[in-house]
Amino acid sequence: MNMNDALEACALRPPVPRVLHVDADDTTALILATLLVPEVRVTRAASIRDAVARLDMEKYDLIVLDPDLPDGCGQTLVDEYRERGIHTPVLLYSAHQPSLHHQAHAYLPKPWTSPRQLWQSVCRLLELDMMGAR
Repeated sequence: MNMNDALEACALRPPVPRVLHVDADDTTALILATLLVPEVRVTRAASIRDAVARLDMEKYDLIVLDPDLPDGCGQTLVDEYRERGIHTPVLLYSAHQPSLHHQAHAYLPKPWTSPRQLWQSVCRLLELDMMGAR
């Protein structure tokens, strides 16, 4: 394969979806990243402050959020971005049942969700082909 063939092959690949994982737990962050990479580019934020900084700098295709954060409730982050007209899909991944008024697209209970369920939910929210991605 020559250089032109290699460049052409790279150009044919669709862009990798970007996920912002907002969670203070290091173990959960490692598990999610291990599960999703390389099909998905995962960026982690361990606090609301970190998440706001990342969301103000970059666009994400999905936010995976544990609302129990050291500097406040992550639901306020979602509410604020919805008020701004930003409607990035949100997957709540938490040990606590969300309120009826949450603005997430899906909820998975932590730690009882299997890696397969998590992968399927992320694929569904990102509209990825589950079979083709793995």
